[in-house]
Amino acid sequence: MTIATAHCFYVERVRDVTVVCFTVNGLDEDNYEAVSEELLEFVTLVTANGPAQVVVELSPIRRIDELGVAMLHALHDSIAEAGGTTIFCRLSPVVSSAIREAGLLSTFDIRNTRGDAMWSF
Repeated sequence: MTIATAHCFYVERVRDVTVVCFTVNGLDEDNYEAVSEELLEFVTLVTANGPAQVVVELSPIRRIDELGVAMLHALHDSIAEAGGTTIFCRLSPVVSSAIREAGLLSTFDIRNTRGDAMWSF
């Protein structure tokens, strides 16, 4: 069930898991301000009632730069600081490469499919 829609992503709630599905095809300097503002608002809402279990589906993302990786890192860390867990799934080769180049493969929990991510909780 979709519970919220922003300009850059929509949010679904499945069981006790919150799923973020991006609607933009890039996370980069072109949309950094809009995406980061919406992600900050999302983190505030999703952590308001305690630790959150979040799956972030990245399949639409075809462009990502250092700012985009920084947004994902900030999302991951903000959820973790509130006691929650973030799992990223369905990474395109471009996103996977950017995360690897940033040295975050061991920091991020990454799954191939949304189902794998959902059942990890």
